[in-house]
Amino acid sequence: MPVPYIVPFYKNTAQLEKCKAALAAQTEPAEPWVWDNNVNNVYYTKAQNLGLRWALKNGHEFAMVGTQDCYLKPEATATLIQFMRDHPRCAIAGPKQLLASNEDVIVHAGGTVAYPAGSHHGGLVSRGEGAVSRKMPWVNGAVMFARLEAIVEIGLMDENMLMLGSDSDWCFTARARNWEVWYCAEAVCLHEVGVSNRGGSPELMKIFQADMGYFRDKWIGSALYARLSTEFVYMDSAARQK
Repeated sequence: MPVPYIVPFYKNTAQLEKCKAALAAQTEPAEPWVWDNNVNNVYYTKAQNLGLRWALKNGHEFAMVGTQDCYLKPEATATLIQFMRDHPRCAIAGPKQLLASNEDVIVHAGGTVAYPAGSHHGGLVSRGEGAVSRKMPWVNGAVMFARLEAIVEIGLMDENMLMLGSDSDWCFTARARNWEVWYCAEAVCLHEVGVSNRGGSPELMKIFQADMGYFRDKWIGSALYARLSTEFVYMDSAARQK
């Protein structure tokens, strides 16, 4: 059964076609599940949940939640499936994301600080950085590979965040319920890197601010968040020292 790649499509048809072509080239079957936000814009999180509900209803073991500007390398799906087999407590895994315009640049090798803005491990492939898979506080929602058995237990993504923060929130929720979140160095995708909370239209900025305000109220200051955040302090310190 092909692994569904759930993608909220918005405006850029060329990106969607490249995303679909990458899925068609996978050595392990993968297929797009597309929600057209041009027709009914429910934004990122709800669109992903619609696809996840479909995957659960249809008996899939795994599903990918992703964006239209990410293009999986041909072995990525097979690598992530095997990674899940080798790590049975991993609920969510994130591949290595390389900059599409320069594949030496790592734009995401796992998330570090989640608030007030998401921070990411990065580096250069040529320097041997990002070469080791490891547990992470969270991984980026540009591409996340989810074990649906775990999602039944931890729940879907929190739709109170329309676009931003629902990825890290999902990962923290998984870890709070004794599942693991991993960065998988062996699986690779190319990422064109779209809008962020550092730029965009006034409408997007308003959404981003509301999303992170909700994340703050939900997590920041709690003993649980403090525990989940400090579990990987040693990792963040090592990354800054490089």
